[in-house]
Amino acid sequence: MRNTPCWPESPPKKPLIKPPTTNHFEPKKYFYLWCAILGSIVFFFILAPFFSKGAHARFVLDLSLMSMLILSVYICSSNRKYLATAIILAVPAVLRLFFPSTEVDEITLMFNAAFFAFVIGILIRQLFTTTYVTKDVICAALSVYFLVGVLYGIMFTLLECFFSGSFFLPQPIENYTFYSAFGQDLIYFSFVTLTTSGYGDIVPLSPPAKFLSILEAITGQIYLTVMIARLIGIHISQLKH
Repeated sequence: MRNTPCWPESPPKKPLIKPPTTNHFEPKKYFYLWCAILGSIVFFFILAPFFSKGAHARFVLDLSLMSMLILSVYICSSNRKYLATAIILAVPAVLRLFFPSTEVDEITLMFNAAFFAFVIGILIRQLFTTTYVTKDVICAALSVYFLVGVLYGIMFTLLECFFSGSFFLPQPIENYTFYSAFGQDLIYFSFVTLTTSGYGDIVPLSPPAKFLSILEAITGQIYLTVMIARLIGIHISQLKH
């Protein structure tokens, strides 16, 4: 007669959750990539305030934006369709380096806005499909937050460019393109709105500008709430396993 234990057998151990290997959140492999993206963003925020508006500000803005574009294209390199789309949207940005004019600014900024929206969508998709929290994931979440601020800053600049008077702004500098004169101020306004600081030195005046400002403030709060809750939940799950 077969002997049966008087207590239930212990359940099989669950396998440890391993980091995904199909995206750019592999441990250590892409850590320097995310550090470079954050570095290019911080480079803009640290150096831009030390330059006056005009040619020097344009150079700093172009250098930081081109760095973010190149690094963001590399993020999409794991998927050929993503890579092709990213290159198509990023290439027009080079025109601003050789043809500094308001018309070229309008075209390149539209492509830049579409590019950053595309990259943000890819990163958010990866952040919400990963099941393991690493340094890469944390850096990616921070990068998305900063890229959202840059995206809205570009959209504010386009809005003021097409509909002058949408914002209460400082006096423009003569003999410079619109982006060189106001790009830095509107990106500053974007991050003030994203963080809901609201200093009041730059004010949206037109209905579309007010709507975009409200939308950005809501986006920033929802992103922080949802992303922090998700990362904490995944981390707690990792500790249990």
